[in-house]
Amino acid sequence: MNPLGVTMGFRDFKPCRFWLSQINTIDRLEITNYEHGEAHLIAKEFFLKNPQYSHFLFLCEDNIITPSHLTLILEDAEKFKDAVVCGYSNVQWTKDEANISFRNMRNLVVYGREVYQHPRLEALVTGQYGFPFVRVWFNGTTLMCIPRQVVEKLSFQPYRFMRPEEAVRLFKVKRQWGIMQDFQMCKELNDLNVPIICDLRLFIPHFTQVPTTWNLKGKPRTVILYRKDGSKEKIREDEPYQ
Repeated sequence: MNPLGVTMGFRDFKPCRFWLSQINTIDRLEITNYEHGEAHLIAKEFFLKNPQYSHFLFLCEDNIITPSHLTLILEDAEKFKDAVVCGYSNVQWTKDEANISFRNMRNLVVYGREVYQHPRLEALVTGQYGFPFVRVWFNGTTLMCIPRQVVEKLSFQPYRFMRPEEAVRLFKVKRQWGIMQDFQMCKELNDLNVPIICDLRLFIPHFTQVPTTWNLKGKPRTVILYRKDGSKEKIREDEPYQ
């Protein structure tokens, strides 16, 4: 197994960045300061152009993911070879909710969080849904590990787009902003009948929305590959958004 870890983002949460830097037994691709839809397509294109990688592994920028988490998710990927395996996170600090869902939302219009019917963290960690593995309909790409043959079938497209004025307010750049790629991906996985297996041992702390960290205007955009041999390569660099 030779996964590619992928981090897409624009925030600099120090504990998260520290622990990502400790993951040095796999190659990691860091895509920084790109609109989320563009970042997803860059990640998919790079992965598919490099057949040496067996799995696409989400390493989210706002999660604390340690080498021990990595070891366990890769064991899960070996166990469930044709499935997508994942961990889970808190949705927010102030709510007892996990970023997974058992609800079939295929034919629903999904806008607000209430549609997801997130299970309570307390119910999950006390084994009320089973332990350690549960099959879910949705996961917010927390430590999600996807086999290559499945990646090839996924669009990596957003579910919807922000209103232009909302994107300007949040990100300070005037640009179409795709969101809910995680929901669209899970919808496609369910359409393909690919199981999404969540390992409840893999709770990943999530630093929730901090809008003051979202200003992308004038920030350099880079894609850098950090190899497990200690070397790194700048794959591309683009002018900042204005």
